[in-house]
Amino acid sequence: MPQSKASMPQSNSASNSSSPQSSSATSSSDKTISALAASYAGLDPSVHSPSRFSLHELPNLPKVAAVNTIMVRGRGRWPNKINFWLSCLCGASSLANIWRFPYLVNKYKGAAFLVPYFVALLVIGLPLLTLELTIGQMFQGGVVDSFGSLSGRLRGVGVAAALAGFITAVYHGILLAWTAIYFVKSFDPTHKLPWNTSADAWLQSYVLKNSTIDGTEMVVSGRVLLAAMACWFIVFLCASRSFRSISVASLITFPLSFLAMAGLIVRGVFLDGAVEGLKNYIANWDTSILTSIELWSEATGHVIYSLSIGSGVYSTYSSFNSRSQNIALDKTVIGMMDVILSVMGGAVVYLILGYLHHHCPHSTEICTQYFNEHGINLVFKVYADALSGIAAPTLWGALFYGMIFLVLLGTLFSLTESVATVIRDSWIASSLKLGTKTTAFYVSLVALFFGVPFMFDCGSNWVAILDYYNRNWIVIYVALLQAIGVGWIYKSDRQYRRAGRTAVLCYDIGCFCTIAIPIIVGLNLVDSGHGIEKSRYIAFGLAAAIFISSLIAAYILMDSDKVRKTKRNSFWTLIGWHGADNFRKIINSKPSSRWFPNNFNTEFDSCFNPAKISIVFGFCIKYAIPGSLLALLIHNIHDNGFKHSSGYTNKQLLLGYIAFGFVAFASVFVFIFPRTLSHPNEVDEQNSLAGQLEWVFTARTAKKR
Repeated sequence: MPQSKASMPQSNSASNSSSPQSSSATSSSDKTISALAASYAGLDPSVHSPSRFSLHELPNLPKVAAVNTIMVRGRGRWPNKINFWLSCLCGASSLANIWRFPYLVNKYKGAAFLVPYFVALLVIGLPLLTLELTIGQMFQGGVVDSFGSLSGRLRGVGVAAALAGFITAVYHGILLAWTAIYFVKSFDPTHKLPWNTSADAWLQSYVLKNSTIDGTEMVVSGRVLLAAMACWFIVFLCASRSFRSISVASLITFPLSFLAMAGLIVRGVFLDGAVEGLKNYIANWDTSILTSIELWSEATGHVIYSLSIGSGVYSTYSSFNSRSQNIALDKTVIGMMDVILSVMGGAVVYLILGYLHHHCPHSTEICTQYFNEHGINLVFKVYADALSGIAAPTLWGALFYGMIFLVLLGTLFSLTESVATVIRDSWIASSLKLGTKTTAFYVSLVALFFGVPFMFDCGSNWVAILDYYNRNWIVIYVALLQAIGVGWIYKSDRQYRRAGRTAVLCYDIGCFCTIAIPIIVGLNLVDSGHGIEKSRYIAFGLAAAIFISSLIAAYILMDSDKVRKTKRNSFWTLIGWHGADNFRKIINSKPSSRWFPNNFNTEFDSCFNPAKISIVFGFCIKYAIPGSLLALLIHNIHDNGFKHSSGYTNKQLLLGYIAFGFVAFASVFVFIFPRTLSHPNEVDEQNSLAGQLEWVFTARTAKKR
């Protein structure tokens, strides 16, 4: 405490020196500001990196200018908005746009799928995208540090997102290696594709080295291993200088992949059967299917996976933005471009599938099945067969697999940077003196190592299993945690101060029961003995009664003195989305510093101003998204359709269970023990075992002196 008091006037002067009048301060004075601020906040600069502190680590710092100076120290900026947008689009544009979206459109009667797709995009996808962009830009850190800045316990959300991104990178590295082999072999001197007799047989025997049906000989494919090593080296080069090298790589990968996609569409339009392919793509319309739960769950899951929500990419990339960046515009550009890429990807696929169906030598029933393929079978088997039959097959084969290669490359260097940023922002990097290149190298090397099991002859099975559980379980789980963290945990202390803890907890428990009961009954998780239709009516009635009762009880339990002192609307204090409103205030105050939430004039303006986020964002984050994603996650886990339709054994599916269990365990563990990610020296400095245990369980990250 004496040191902290002694440093107080120096800290004030240092913070004053960071004002606009003294913007030309030298680097030595900047370091002094950081060191003084750390000392004043009771932090050890040797433990905490002086280059950046989170807001909650500086609770007593008196000058906002000093906080801004410290937090952005050593963190670069994107050259311009175009680089940022292209980099985000590289992370968003994945194979889901090419091999998943067209399959779902065809499966659910063409254009009828677009209704729940756009509803899910507006209600779930774009609000979550806005959340991730805001949290990274606001706290200027990776996904773990950014969520940890909201609350120490929410670091677990960031850990789950980082792990989800790493898992995605591992098996996408294998897909990139397969694509590289297809791309290189497309340049055949005989002007014929090497798989022209049977793409399925070529994939199994040449690429995977699989001589059996189920791939049980456990033989490593040397071609895949070498290709994976080369691909991960390219990924390392793209991420070696963090956002600086990524900004250059994105200027190459995304425009070229977009042009290749456009070229394939132009070529496909002039093929025989193209019109038939487009009819199967979007011309069908069956409104009766809109009542299907499967349709809405598939659309919601695809929106989240297609936008790469829950992987930490957007939080990482936005942390290199200025805090004055227009997030509302960023969200709109990224979201709309992802839709365009999905529609174009579907056109690329179905134009060629129409040609293949038109020239199919088999029966009509067999040929029609081409339109039902997706995933690995679509890209590496059916589409490969179709390319073999068109004129100049090597040219169009190289163009298609070159496009897939660039799309996967953009996804991989984005995920690599997301994980690498988490490591660089932690005490691990400062303790081991890991630089930008070193961190990117180790992340790439570890991802390559974990990808080795996928290089065996059964690798295609493992990829399909992990891809299913990643997009249907893991990513949904992470997105759910993000919405709960911002909607229900962030700024909950403000609710406690204004309404009383008892009243708030009463309302929260009532809301949980209101959501849980319809989910349990609606998904037929229990048998009430009244029939499913009658049970659903009973469940919704019971849920409504619980919600109204909890609301009335919470209103009665509210501390009237606290409400009177804060001069706030007591009803809004109880049910409002205060964390999301704080996000909106940060976003909407950029164009004008006079904006504030829950005012008729400002809210009316935000509803029609594309540069601002409307009040709907808060409702979606606190109520719509947690309820929808909780129902979706429970439905996916309970249904587990992959187990029944894929033909894999429980032992094979264990890979997906382990991956999901590990992510869930890590997030819960860090939530319970929020100091898990702290520097070991901080634990050692506690005086007793009891003190250490108490320290581990507490959520505060600032160390008191």
